[in-house]
Amino acid sequence: MKGLHSWGWKLRVGTAGTRRWGQVVAVVWGILVLCGCRQGQAPVRISAGGATFIDPLMQKWSAEYRRQHGVEIDYVAKGSGYGITNVINRNLAFGCTDAPMNRQEVETAQSSGGEVLHIPLTLGAVTIVYHLPEIAELTLSGEVLADIYLGQIRHWDDPRIGALNPQTKLPHLPVLPVRRAEASGTTYIFTEYLSKRSARFAEAVGASKSPKWPVEILGKEGNAGITAQVKQSAGSIGYVEFEYARKNQLSVARLVNAAGKAVSPEASAVTAAAQAALQTRPTTEPYSLHPLALSCTDTSAEGAYPIVGVSYAVLYQKQPSTPGKAVVAFLKWVLQEGQSFAAELGYAPLPQELAQRASELLDRVQFE
Repeated sequence: MKGLHSWGWKLRVGTAGTRRWGQVVAVVWGILVLCGCRQGQAPVRISAGGATFIDPLMQKWSAEYRRQHGVEIDYVAKGSGYGITNVINRNLAFGCTDAPMNRQEVETAQSSGGEVLHIPLTLGAVTIVYHLPEIAELTLSGEVLADIYLGQIRHWDDPRIGALNPQTKLPHLPVLPVRRAEASGTTYIFTEYLSKRSARFAEAVGASKSPKWPVEILGKEGNAGITAQVKQSAGSIGYVEFEYARKNQLSVARLVNAAGKAVSPEASAVTAAAQAALQTRPTTEPYSLHPLALSCTDTSAEGAYPIVGVSYAVLYQKQPSTPGKAVVAFLKWVLQEGQSFAAELGYAPLPQELAQRASELLDRVQFE
């Protein structure tokens, strides 16, 4: 027991010394037990969930934040609709969505728990993935995609696809579109884009997390579900966040943007779309309902990729101190240090101006 003399104990031989030694051992044992309990305490845990779009990056953030701060972020990726619904019902400390809450959702939240804040976390591309074994490169347009999902284009050698790929011999394979089965922010971004490029699509389907498709389209759960289906089925086509395509080595189509350029979903093209969107304040719902909500689809910037989305954290403005303070601390870390992890997973960091404004919006959180 080296160092016990420095605590002021004077050990003696004999019965008294034995008793005193027993007291020392008891004190030391008590200290060790107490320290052990503190070290073994369960870490702070934050319940979160929602969009699958942001899930690869959220898992990276969670692991890094746990390593640095000992706080666990339990994120369940089940779609934007899941995130919104379970925040409104107070089952989650915060949710993630790629589609801002609409008026009905906002009003439901206000009657349940008050104002809900939308905090931008990252930018990402919705990529068009396809499975054509002989076709390494493919260019598509919003108009062509709209007709595919309206059931107007049924085979890959359709002349409209051929006109965009004049040097490519396209196979006479059925086009097999895949959609999300659950309420999805990724679907909202995708259908918003198609609605901007096709009046027929806007009228028949429109922008929605849970659209009513006019034809039978195979539905799969999450970005991962669409990824798996496209990977295994020749002739299939779907829409997923870029990291799912990259990780699974799926073929990704270039898209003709509003400036007439065929663009790949690179980080610089994603950032260009966001920078263009920041120049004007949205006047249409649901974007106009939230101060930092942006529509980044089909922007006019020459180098912009046309299907870009923002993932938001949604949380009540009024928070219980526990875990509310831990939630705000985590989200502020995401907006600052956490942005450095975005590019390695195929996302684009938020423009500095947007990250700063998001951090200031978090300062409005009130703890009860």
